[in-house]
Amino acid sequence: MKEQLSNVTIRKRMMVTFAGFLFLFSLLVVRLFWVQFVRGDFYLEKAENQWNRQLIIRPQRGQIYDRNGDLLAGSATAETIVAIPSEIENPEEVATQLAPVLDMEKEAVIERITKHAAEVYVQRRVGDEVAQEVKKLNLRGIRTTMESKRFYPHDKLASHVLGFAGIDEGLEGLEAYYEDELAGKPGHIVYESDVRGRELPDGVQRYIPPEDGLNMVTTIDRTIQHIVETEMTKAMLKYEPKGISVIAVDPITGEVLALANKPDYNPENYADYPQSTWRNALLSNSFEPGSTFKIVTLAAGLEENIITPTSGFSCSGSKLVGGRRIRCWRSRGHGSQTYTEVAENSCNPGLMTLGLELGKERLFHYIHGLGFGQKTGIDLPGESTGILFNPETMSEVDLAVSSFGQGNSVTPIQQVMGVAAVANGGKLMQPHLAKEFRDANGQTVDIKEANVVRTVFSEETAVEMKGILTSVVENGSGRFAAIEGYTIAGKTGTAQKISPDGGYRDDAIIGSFVGFAPVEDPQVVLYVMVDEPSHGPQWGSQIAAPLFKDIMEGVLEYMEIPRNYEEGQEEAPQMAVVPDLVNFSLEEARGTLEHVGFNLKHYGEGNYIIDQTPKAGVEIPIDSTIIVYTGDEQSQRENVVSVPNLIGKSIREAEQTLDLLNLNLEAVGSGLAVEQRPLPGEDVEAGSTITVNFAPPH
Repeated sequence: MKEQLSNVTIRKRMMVTFAGFLFLFSLLVVRLFWVQFVRGDFYLEKAENQWNRQLIIRPQRGQIYDRNGDLLAGSATAETIVAIPSEIENPEEVATQLAPVLDMEKEAVIERITKHAAEVYVQRRVGDEVAQEVKKLNLRGIRTTMESKRFYPHDKLASHVLGFAGIDEGLEGLEAYYEDELAGKPGHIVYESDVRGRELPDGVQRYIPPEDGLNMVTTIDRTIQHIVETEMTKAMLKYEPKGISVIAVDPITGEVLALANKPDYNPENYADYPQSTWRNALLSNSFEPGSTFKIVTLAAGLEENIITPTSGFSCSGSKLVGGRRIRCWRSRGHGSQTYTEVAENSCNPGLMTLGLELGKERLFHYIHGLGFGQKTGIDLPGESTGILFNPETMSEVDLAVSSFGQGNSVTPIQQVMGVAAVANGGKLMQPHLAKEFRDANGQTVDIKEANVVRTVFSEETAVEMKGILTSVVENGSGRFAAIEGYTIAGKTGTAQKISPDGGYRDDAIIGSFVGFAPVEDPQVVLYVMVDEPSHGPQWGSQIAAPLFKDIMEGVLEYMEIPRNYEEGQEEAPQMAVVPDLVNFSLEEARGTLEHVGFNLKHYGEGNYIIDQTPKAGVEIPIDSTIIVYTGDEQSQRENVVSVPNLIGKSIREAEQTLDLLNLNLEAVGSGLAVEQRPLPGEDVEAGSTITVNFAPPH
């Protein structure tokens, strides 16, 4: 017989059971609280993601304008083909119909529309006709959405300023540097879908609009940019160099008015060009500057009161430094000169002597002060710093060659900003291309102000340097940069590239010229660099200075800066002495005439000059044409030269005239030429000495 359970036992079991249920219920309540309140947002988001889908709406990229409001880079809307993989029931069939319309391989379409993603791009930014064809197919799971497409209305103009944009971001130039400002923020359309991701017919849609990018106003002047690039194209055809680079800057503000490199590219089709053409040589390439760097040494000497523009120096043709003889470009020397004439003649020993007296600490104080060896901070990607000697370890020879532009490697942008400091009174400015940013309503939201990096030297030094550099153009190596009616200041430069074995290459020359105008109120600093011309003159004075002149003249006329003629100046043509070309090759003759400022026309089949008209020694207007006659062999005539008329010329002018004819000068006295022996028109052998008496003008 079973024993009956006592009431106590039953009650105990009931209490245990109740406690168990209570415990389980408590766990459920805690879990519900956790799910509802602690993790509620998380699970709500997961649920929404299961029944919601979204399409990304790309913002319109900001426009880029020049300083006058001309459009340089814009965005137009274009349709993009998008696939919703979860809605596509038969990928094979969809790909069969879609591939020929999009001009894609069928397998490539299948690969894209079967990806495990809410949406995928099948083809972006298609033409209107393609988009309409896709819509006509009415394929389930295939949609179109609008995106912006970048365009550049002026073809290659300012390509190295603007750079280019890829599908979703800027990749070069301003497009890359100001990506955050130009790009904007994407928006999207959210819609409800079923378990397979298909849009519910009566589902709710939400539209979150994109935020378009800011519009950018640059410092570039499209007309000045056009003038620069037009003249560069002419020079590319004439000299066939490896490349040409030009930059124009406002010296007061540091605003870049124009910047260009040749070869260039079309930003809309950038992938069709070699990547080497994308490189901005003005910022990225560094090289030994040559004589343009003498500006730094001269300014340092003036600021430190070591020299004045009229201080004297005698050049013998070379200087012995640290056991090494360093020669002037003119082997027989320049003789007695002032330091203004040292600059005019680009005399290396004069600069070496000054550099050694300055010492490495003081010279490099000004080299660093003018921004060399550091980035200028220009708002473009890819700027390099160049490479300078270390003052602590450099030798006396290093110091000597540094003073006239060898040994140190600098960038063109550093050089143009250094000269801008001379033009503006001694201040190093930060160059910049962004002027301001505006929103879609045209309201200005950010203005880029001029930034003075530091003051490097005094106004007095700047005034003296302006006088020296003006004299370089009027009387010295920069005379082919002179522009009638304008006062131009500048300096030529010719640099040899370094060979792999550490020496200098005679066949790899960089000719440059940097200057500003008008000197009385500088508006533009212009730097011109011609890299490895294939033919024609090689010196910066012969190839870069004329290009500088052509560009600067166009810019000053566009800026409506009036010419300032002295009485009678406008009518009087510039004159030059015809050089002796007999026995020159055609190429040598052409280069010699270009250096003087004459044109050449030749008759005959050979390569050597056997006669010329006018004869050597005659003084005729610059830009005249010299006719030469050629033969297969050099002329056997005696090397005879007609003595030019030197009366009224200064010693320097007489020396330059005789140099062209391979004649020497014996100067007696000072002032202007009043008498000469032999007389003008007499025939003498090349290499003869002409004795000229000089006297002060009355």
